[in-house]
Amino acid sequence: MQVLVIGATGGTGRQAVIQALERGHFVTAFVRDPTKLDVQHPNLTVLRGDVLKPDTLLPAVRRQDAVICSLGGRPGQSGDAVAGGTKHLIAAMEQVGLRRLLVVSSLGVGDSYADASIPSKLFIKTFLRGPIAEKEIQERAVRESKLDWVIVRPTRLTNDSASGRYEVAEHLKFSAIAMPKISRADVAAFLLDQLTSAQYLGKTLTITGQ
Repeated sequence: MQVLVIGATGGTGRQAVIQALERGHFVTAFVRDPTKLDVQHPNLTVLRGDVLKPDTLLPAVRRQDAVICSLGGRPGQSGDAVAGGTKHLIAAMEQVGLRRLLVVSSLGVGDSYADASIPSKLFIKTFLRGPIAEKEIQERAVRESKLDWVIVRPTRLTNDSASGRYEVAEHLKFSAIAMPKISRADVAAFLLDQLTSAQYLGKTLTITGQ
C-alpha cells in the first residue's frame, strides 16, 4: 500500500514509518524538517511541508491509499497545528477522494476522561489541558468528515519495544490509582493493522498495554 504518515518525526509517527516499511508498504513521510527523520529506505519518500499550509498537503495525499495522522502537542505549547492541521488534511483528502484516515488522539479526550484514573485526570487537567483541548477539536473534525476513519486514544506513551500485547475498546475502565501505559511501537502496530481492516471504522478507541 501507499501510506502517508503525518507527524512522522514524532515518537509514534516514526514508529509507524519504520513498521510500515518493514511490512512492505511504500511510505511518504510528511515533515517540516526532513533532517529530524533518521530513517532511510528505498520505499521511503520524505516530503517537506506544513500541515498549516494546505498547498503543501495536497500533493502529499495524491496517489496514497491511507493516511496515519500522528500530530501531537506538548504541555504548555500553543498553536493550531493539531486541530487546524487535521482540518486541512481532511479537506485535502476529500478533494482527491482518499478515504482511509487513522488518527492518534489521547486518553482524556471526550468521554474517555471519565474512564481515566485519578492521577491521569490530574495530569490531564493540568499539564495536558492545552493539548487535550486541541485534540477535542481534532476529533470532532474527524468525526464530522466524510472519511473512513479510526481514532485511537493511547494511555501514557513510552519508548519501549513492541510487545504485541495490548487492550483495545471503545471504553476501558481503569483503577483509581492506575497510570496505564503503552509503547508507541504497539500503537503504531495497531494503526497499521487498520490499514485494510473494517473492524473499527468509525470508532473511537482507547488502547493500553497489558
